[in-house]
Amino acid sequence: MTTRRPFTQYLLGAGALAVVLSGCGSGISVTNDWDPGVDFSAYSTFAVLDEATGGSGIDQLIQNRIKSSIASTLVGKGMRQVDSADDADAAVGWQLTTEQRSSFQTVTTGWGGYGYGRGGWYGGAGMGMSSSRTTERRYQVGSLAIGIFDVKRDEMIFTSTGSKELSSGNLSPEESQKRIDEAVALILEEFPPGSD
Repeated sequence: MTTRRPFTQYLLGAGALAVVLSGCGSGISVTNDWDPGVDFSAYSTFAVLDEATGGSGIDQLIQNRIKSSIASTLVGKGMRQVDSADDADAAVGWQLTTEQRSSFQTVTTGWGGYGYGRGGWYGGAGMGMSSSRTTERRYQVGSLAIGIFDVKRDEMIFTSTGSKELSSGNLSPEESQKRIDEAVALILEEFPPGSD
């Protein structure tokens, strides 16, 4: 008897795949990958799984919003949701992680050792005055990884991760759902691959 590996275990390292890029209009940077040998038109039904083990331990309300957003996004792409992964062509797993990061900025004033010296202009042992100050900024980055699995083969066929710097502040339930919907739409924008 073979023991099936839970689909969500495949996602435990997926959050680390996120590459934070700048310039995304929404502030969310997205990376994705998929199996180029898969015929994505063969997947018509899906089931959304619970958050992967080892995630951020978010509350049930946020979990429900994420699952609802994933489902509505995939239904909007022509798929049909079913209740159980056993009855689906594709199982959709997800994981939300947070990470503390730091950025440093150094500002230097003055010319330092540059000036006229034994080596000529801008070199040698010239005289000069300068000062530098480095500041550190600490911030949180949240990443939502979504993986889509072939149920029969028990293999990941598509993965996408969206990352964004988190801001503090309380959001209304409506604003929270709106932001989750926008993030999920961007994360799943390339699914199914080649659908443009």
